[in-house]
Amino acid sequence: MSTRSYICRENEDGTITGSYCHCDGYLTYNGAMLLDHYSTKERVDKLLSFGNMSCLNEIIEPDPSKPHTFDDRQPNVTVFYGRDRGEKGQEAQKVKLEDIESDGSWIEWCYVFGKDGKWRYFECGHLKEGLKDLKEGLDEEYKRLGFPRPEGYYGFFTQGDIAKRRADWQKIKVVAMQ
Repeated sequence: MSTRSYICRENEDGTITGSYCHCDGYLTYNGAMLLDHYSTKERVDKLLSFGNMSCLNEIIEPDPSKPHTFDDRQPNVTVFYGRDRGEKGQEAQKVKLEDIESDGSWIEWCYVFGKDGKWRYFECGHLKEGLKDLKEGLDEEYKRLGFPRPEGYYGFFTQGDIAKRRADWQKIKVVAMQ
């Protein structure tokens, strides 16, 4: 299973341009990755210049001296359908947030880099609540999980991971209080 998302930029004229991302669209992966590694207009523009992607990573362009394809990937490099799999028609497109949220889209999360340089998001089905600040949403998610955000971690937590991290966090808090 994949958690599909859309990664977008608000244009100067108020329109939205975005690319589809097939994998790991949830807050603790794509949300955290965008916040940590795509915090400038230049980086967001570069990312969107390659269009739709299979998976987002911290590096956009692979080392040209090594192979990088959909089936033979370089570590930590974003995988694009056009560049890395040779698919046509994968360019970023102008989109409407309402269309991304529609029942037929299968998109679960949408991220929008605003003209003000801040990331916002919505979980599909909740657009009527408005775009939420991504950093605040990520902080809330980790508060709900019961432990602070691990630096440099991007991924999903199983119930076992959550229980272990909560226990470790409790131990750290007890030691700090002594």
